[in-house]
Amino acid sequence: MNPRNSISQIKRLLGRKFSDPEVQSDIASFPFRVTEGPDGFPLVHVRFLGEERTFTPTQLLAMVLSNLKSIAEGNLKTAVVDCCIGIPVYFTDLQRRAVLDAATIAGLRPLRLFHETTATALAYGIYKTDLPEHDQLNVAFVDVGHASMQVSIVGYKKGQLKMLSHAYDRSLGGRDFDEVLFKHFVAKFKEEYKLDVYQNARACLRLRVACEKIKKVLSANPEAPLNIECLMDEKDVRGFIRRDEFEHISAPVLERVKGPLEKALTEAGLTTENVHIVEVVGSGSRVPAIIKIITEFFGKEPRRTMNASECVARGCALQCAMLSPTFKVREFQVNDGFPFSVALSWKQESQNSAPQQTLVFPKGNAIPSIKSLTFYKLSTFEVDVLYVGTGDSQIPQKISTYTIGPFQPSKCEKTKLKVKVCLSIHGIVTVDSAMMLEEDVEVPVSSANEALKDTTKMDTDDAPSDHVSGTDANMHEQAPAENGAQDSEEKSVPMETDAKV
Repeated sequence: MNPRNSISQIKRLLGRKFSDPEVQSDIASFPFRVTEGPDGFPLVHVRFLGEERTFTPTQLLAMVLSNLKSIAEGNLKTAVVDCCIGIPVYFTDLQRRAVLDAATIAGLRPLRLFHETTATALAYGIYKTDLPEHDQLNVAFVDVGHASMQVSIVGYKKGQLKMLSHAYDRSLGGRDFDEVLFKHFVAKFKEEYKLDVYQNARACLRLRVACEKIKKVLSANPEAPLNIECLMDEKDVRGFIRRDEFEHISAPVLERVKGPLEKALTEAGLTTENVHIVEVVGSGSRVPAIIKIITEFFGKEPRRTMNASECVARGCALQCAMLSPTFKVREFQVNDGFPFSVALSWKQESQNSAPQQTLVFPKGNAIPSIKSLTFYKLSTFEVDVLYVGTGDSQIPQKISTYTIGPFQPSKCEKTKLKVKVCLSIHGIVTVDSAMMLEEDVEVPVSSANEALKDTTKMDTDDAPSDHVSGTDANMHEQAPAENGAQDSEEKSVPMETDAKV
């Protein structure tokens, strides 16, 4: 056993600042050392080949993926490159990019970063032969994992699924119940045996392992004993706890279970009567008190028809096969939705004016998706890509900043630009391109003299306001609300966009 050199819970550190309150809370319980790197992100310290080394969470994840790649290649006797990686639905743009970077380092080519909730829904529905053709079947999936809880409500029809809502608590999982038991026995052993377990990393790890076993025993039994030989200072320790006592000391954790259930139901626009089936997955869902809360909330007994620990992996494997040209899979349409709202923000020409903002991808927008916006600008400008209305203080608002320009001289006072914004299959938002639209207007010779007479009036006309209009290629097109005549003929001139992520 080497606790200071055994790295776990990498996802909790991936793509997050060292100063993040949740990261600080997690680090306090880690047996290994984590410090702040020069870029403000965490660095993990380990002993490697006899010397002190530091690794980023991305590098550590790449090592895990590389090992998984080797295992798969050993079993399949062939090279493995294409993959589908499951990620929590609450992962931000930065975290998604970190997963892609880790996969690239490991020599993998992700065909898709797949939400774990959607992977579970796919694994559940693709083999169902009794799905209705017209009346939608609504299924709620409650996934209580090791460190987080995710809830999704999915609508099924024959040959397809549609994600109706996502909700989550990124810090509510099975480990929280382990931690409750751990703190309970730490206090007990300090009183009875005069042992401060916190002073010994190996003792902490052994007690945490024992507490996880007790949690599992209590899921099927009313009481559970604890016996650890030579925990520390050559002392054996013993303990005992009943299930009702465990639920009592876990009350603050259990109170948080209902929150994601309510949010998922509200965002789906359904009532508990409209939810036909409730499926529970995840290792943390085996706690009886959690099942009781879910049953009382939905008014129906949750089902356990899926493998609680493997359903996400199965869904990812199915999605990878569906995206790969090598395999043939049953036709099944997956309509996933993006869990956040994304907007663009930019400064107006007037220095005293507040920045202007427009919503590009509303919450629940289909993945992938492309939208285009039209700008009227005098010079190079910056566009910020933002998360809006998340209601989650742990999610940074700014995703990235793009500089658009410089422009070629335009016949008009302001240059007309068409900017394409992409929401990729991985859930990553980018400003993909910017095109300058040139206008060629044919003026009849007979009206030339009249045009000369109107020159003064035309020069004094107000220029088009600092305006943006949006079009959705997949849904509908909005006519730009602009001053002046309708465009006659347009030429597209490609431009470069510089990104700061």
